[in-house]
Amino acid sequence: MLNKVLDLDLALAAKGRSSLYHLLSLFYIKEISSEFLTQIKSKEIIDSLNGIGVDFGRVLFELPEEKLLDTLAQEYAALFIVPGGIPPYESVRLKDLLNQEPAWKTEEFYKRCGLIIKEGCKTFPDHLGMELEFMAYLSDKESAALKDNNEKAAIEWGNLQKDFFSNHINKWVFGFLDDLDRFAFHPFYKEVARLTKGFLETEKEGLNL
Repeated sequence: MLNKVLDLDLALAAKGRSSLYHLLSLFYIKEISSEFLTQIKSKEIIDSLNGIGVDFGRVLFELPEEKLLDTLAQEYAALFIVPGGIPPYESVRLKDLLNQEPAWKTEEFYKRCGLIIKEGCKTFPDHLGMELEFMAYLSDKESAALKDNNEKAAIEWGNLQKDFFSNHINKWVFGFLDDLDRFAFHPFYKEVARLTKGFLETEKEGLNL
């Protein structure tokens, strides 16, 4: 009985990690939408983030929504898309070019775990948003295995998380986030950088890396 309770606690923890990975991925994969803005302006999200020292409330309510969305879209483009920004790609950070070996290896890793990138996708597989969403997927699988009391599968999914974090995220993301905090003009993306870095540092410690 005690083991079942412990497995359930671990399953809930893994599910929580998956949810946060998913939330973080949405900050990077594309510009902030009206729907996503409504989600992160909710009292539940604001209070949760305040609890870990991230103050989104201060920057999300100072402008009318339409103006804020336009401002954040311009900031997103300046940071992540136009020349002179800081492209959120592992290949760019490690190889100075898009779609290099890191991109090929991340796609191979996704396939090994049963995921295929949709044909026509214009985002390379080593985009930060995709790497974070992949970690959300792995954490969710670990959670499901724990709920099913499948210890072997849970360990396998946990090892995959450690492997991917060690060989991909850990090699480039922290330097990228330092640059994001340094070069972001709008405080929203500075808070995004702080939130992402704080969570990933906790993950790195939890994975014993």
